[in-house]
Amino acid sequence: MGHWYDHEGNARHEVKSKNGMRSTNLRDARKNGWIPSVSTVWSDVVSKPMLTRWKENNLMKFMHHRAVEWAEDNQTFTNDPALIDSLAKDARESFSLHQKELTDRGINAHQSLSIYFNSLGSDVIDLGDHALMIRNVVAKLDQLCGKQEWESEKSFAHSHGYGGQVDLCSDEFVIDFKTKDMSKVKDVKKMVYDDHGVQLAAYDTGLGDSGRRLINLYIDVQSGAVLEWEHEDPERYWDMFKHALELWKLIKKYDPKWYPEMGPKADGLSSIQNNYRKGYTA
Repeated sequence: MGHWYDHEGNARHEVKSKNGMRSTNLRDARKNGWIPSVSTVWSDVVSKPMLTRWKENNLMKFMHHRAVEWAEDNQTFTNDPALIDSLAKDARESFSLHQKELTDRGINAHQSLSIYFNSLGSDVIDLGDHALMIRNVVAKLDQLCGKQEWESEKSFAHSHGYGGQVDLCSDEFVIDFKTKDMSKVKDVKKMVYDDHGVQLAAYDTGLGDSGRRLINLYIDVQSGAVLEWEHEDPERYWDMFKHALELWKLIKKYDPKWYPEMGPKADGLSSIQNNYRKGYTA
């Protein structure tokens, strides 16, 4: 499922259908001139081998656990293809539930942080298990950034033809939160990937007046631990995203770029066609 925005930066992740709301797809975006999110562009064209390996390893663990469980219950085991298929199906379903739990944990943490920053901290006492996490995040931000006028969950649309929503930003910083289980990995260097720097660089440009410092905060929701990483090569990361975006447009055969002085897509034409028709050829 991709995320989409209109030219004002409003989220257009869902559309109405005969059976209620459904996820927005490329056809809907073409029809309405909507633009893909940073994560949609990157995920569509760039592989994530470490994430793939994590998924494969965990799926194998769930399969092994299910096979052992069946063998213990039945005091035997067999290579019957139907049984293997059934166990594989059970393992996939269990793994999907596990992924959902992790995703929900991250979403809940992000929502609590958003509530805090949008309410200027007045709700921190009422956030239950997340209160410690939030206090540690605030302390880390104060240490790294000093006093800032923070904006939480700010969305944007850029005329290059992409949009997004930023966890936290100011005139000087772009911050993205990543939830991590630090019970096994405590070295922040092992948590950082180029993807994270690319995401922040694209956000920085998308917000306008680029040049902000790019920082990831890695958060263990369980313990409340917070580690930071500042990305030092924003130009390289922005170049990476620009190339990914152009590749995405070629693959999808859809270029939602527009020229601000000429306005967005109109009359069902692509932005480039529309602006060319108006006489803009740069």
